[in-house]
Amino acid sequence: MSPVVGALVSAANQNSKAGDLDSAAASIERAIRIEPRNATLFYKLALLRLQQSKPRLAEDLAKKSALLASTDNALKKHCWLLIAHAREIQQDFAGAKEARAKADSF
Repeated sequence: MSPVVGALVSAANQNSKAGDLDSAAASIERAIRIEPRNATLFYKLALLRLQQSKPRLAEDLAKKSALLASTDNALKKHCWLLIAHAREIQQDFAGAKEARAKADSF
């Protein structure tokens, strides 16, 4: 992670703790523009979108993170657990069960 991206993530964490989820998401989006293949950034944005009650968007971002994670099985597991949670919020209980099973494979 570059110093600039690290600073943006730090700012996003501070904004998130202060309850300013929109600013936190904007910082992470800027970081993604700098490092578009950084799986962790997509996961962080997915978490923020879930907190913003945007489960469909959170699910899509977590899927992208899981694809980019390549060999990071811990991150993949977290992504699939987030996907399961997002699906539960959307009342897709069968999909949530599938996502949990996928998470258990990592």
